[in-house]
Amino acid sequence: MQKKILGIFFTVLFIGVVGLLYSLFNYTNDTVVEVREYPSPLEKEKKNKKFTKSWIDGLAKSSRQKYSFPVNDMFMQIELYKYIPPKIKSYRLVIDNVDRYSMFCILQTLSSFKLPFVFSKEDKKPVIYIGSPNSKPLKKIVEKLKEYDIKSKIVEVWL
Repeated sequence: MQKKILGIFFTVLFIGVVGLLYSLFNYTNDTVVEVREYPSPLEKEKKNKKFTKSWIDGLAKSSRQKYSFPVNDMFMQIELYKYIPPKIKSYRLVIDNVDRYSMFCILQTLSSFKLPFVFSKEDKKPVIYIGSPNSKPLKKIVEKLKEYDIKSKIVEVWL
């Protein structure tokens, strides 16, 4: 009994789905869209006028200069030297070979001396700038790096 009811249910469901798909595919849009083109009055004027010679062509072909450009020639100089800070003397630590161990040792050494420093990368090599008022502590840094077998030197740089 249940099989018959289930069979009837699926048959009705199948017929319903088929009918729905048929109505969706055969549905025609009864609305008609009418598109009209209205030419603009500007296009009519362009068609009516025949261009014989424009003023640009005449200006380009003239040999005599009867015109001047509508630009004022002006020179301006602003003294900004008092607003721009002067270059600061700084030092650069130049290292021959750089690997992870030497970078670690350099970082620890510079941190122990408590000097401001900046690491940057130029051409795949790290560049270290050290801010110090004089070169005495920098000589100590070079000596300390020699203990770690890191060859380095200090170069004066203006930033």
